Amino acid sequence: MDEFLDNRPSFFKIIFEGHTTESMRIPPKFVKHLPIELPDQAILKGPSGEKWHVKLCKTEDGIYLKDGWQRFFQDHSLGDNEWLLFRYNGDLCFNVHIFGKNGCERVDASSTKANHETASSSGKRPRGQQCNSIETNQSKICKVADSFTSDFPYFKCCMNKSSVVEFLQTVPTIFARNHLPQRNTKIILWNSEDKSWEMNYINNGKNHKFSGGWRDFVRDNKLKVGDTCVFELVAKNEIRVHVFPVD
Repeated sequence: MDEFLDNRPSFFKIIFEGHTTESMRIPPKFVKHLPIELPDQAILKGPSGEKWHVKLCKTEDGIYLKDGWQRFFQDHSLGDNEWLLFRYNGDLCFNVHIFGKNGCERVDASSTKANHETASSSGKRPRGQQCNSIETNQSKICKVADSFTSDFPYFKCCMNKSSVVEFLQTVPTIFARNHLPQRNTKIILWNSEDKSWEMNYINNGKNHKFSGGWRDFVRDNKLKVGDTCVFELVAKNEIRVHVFPVD
């Protein structure tokens, strides 16, 4: 049966601007589904199937997800106007579905097909493997961004102030852990015109970012807040970036 037609207890949360990443309150009316003797931890199962252990904290204001929630928030690069659906499996375990501000469910990179390490080291996508044609008709751009698929691992990101003003681009932890080196290194980004930029890829174990070189990429490709970028790993340490302008 379709998971969205089952009878498991569920609740949703909307990520508003200024939302704290330190904790998340479980709706008071949902608490009746939880054990009276509350355990110390809950388990959140993300779209990739991986699990996050999050501390439960009971206060006068209610029950909160605390230690570990911030890691879940950062690992999934949650942003404004996205919303989360929590389906309760019992034993303090939740399946968490993530929906973008366009209303469509997000698919995390780690749930795509296995990494094709044998891709051409040139960084250029092999001819004939273009999975989605990017129409020039502006009205179709958002639709193409939402429906992008590939046999290569990829992740999607909406450009925010940090990306295009502070020039730091976060890489989702799940994607970094599964597909990128576990150390600081150089990464090559390619655009759709086969132009390349060398990035400093920073991996300190907790955070994963593009820094040096990202500024030039942003400026040369005229990225702005609200644009959607799909980062597609086409070869070892080489990523093609598909840009879908906001307007």
